[in-house]
Amino acid sequence: MIFQTFEEVMWLLIFYLIVLLIMAIFLKLALGLFSKAENTNFGRVFLTAFLITITFALAFYFIGGWIAWLIALIVTWILISVSHNTGFLLAIVITVIAFLLYVLVVFLLSALLHVTINILPF
Repeated sequence: MIFQTFEEVMWLLIFYLIVLLIMAIFLKLALGLFSKAENTNFGRVFLTAFLITITFALAFYFIGGWIAWLIALIVTWILISVSHNTGFLLAIVITVIAFLLYVLVVFLLSALLHVTINILPF
């Protein structure tokens, strides 16, 4: 992807920040469901979400395909388990719950706003 103007770079950064905030919010909600999780303040969760997005970007840039998914998910679960003092299996559960919460909110928003799901960021 080659950017022609500074404006295109800024729009990409704004979009990335919005996606990062959405990811951090749902990760914080999922972490909040478990009393065992530590470091659940928003700054720490935002840092974890940032590291997860960097992991996914690097994995798909250099590897691609199913191997990239596998590597990125394992690193994500390790990041969550180490950063928030949960076990590896609880990190998997937290990831699944965060994704399901996001899907639920997308479906509810699409029903309330009377729009199709492909319009919302999904």
